[in-house]
Amino acid sequence: MKNAKPTKTPVIRRGQRRPYIKGTLAQIDQRRGFVARMLDAGATKTQIHSAVRQRFKIEWRQCDRYISWVSETRLPRTRTEHGQITDAGHYRQLLEIYQSAAKQ
Repeated sequence: MKNAKPTKTPVIRRGQRRPYIKGTLAQIDQRRGFVARMLDAGATKTQIHSAVRQRFKIEWRQCDRYISWVSETRLPRTRTEHGQITDAGHYRQLLEIYQSAAKQ
């Protein structure tokens, strides 16, 4: 491995219980895609928290940040005939983006 980047040792700051190392952009993208797929499947927030904690070993606070990011991403959303925005179309578009990125 040439130019291997040394890994930082995790630091526990004041008020923290567990060490924290910031995820790479690829890891963050993978986590957001996982959260988007779970939301599309109709999972509750508690189910998402437990699945993300099990799979990625991150705390619920960070999971909440991913959920809010996925929910607030500014993508064109589908509208019903009464003008209300539906989340199902929004999540479907996010899934298509993450699935196409995973294939590349």
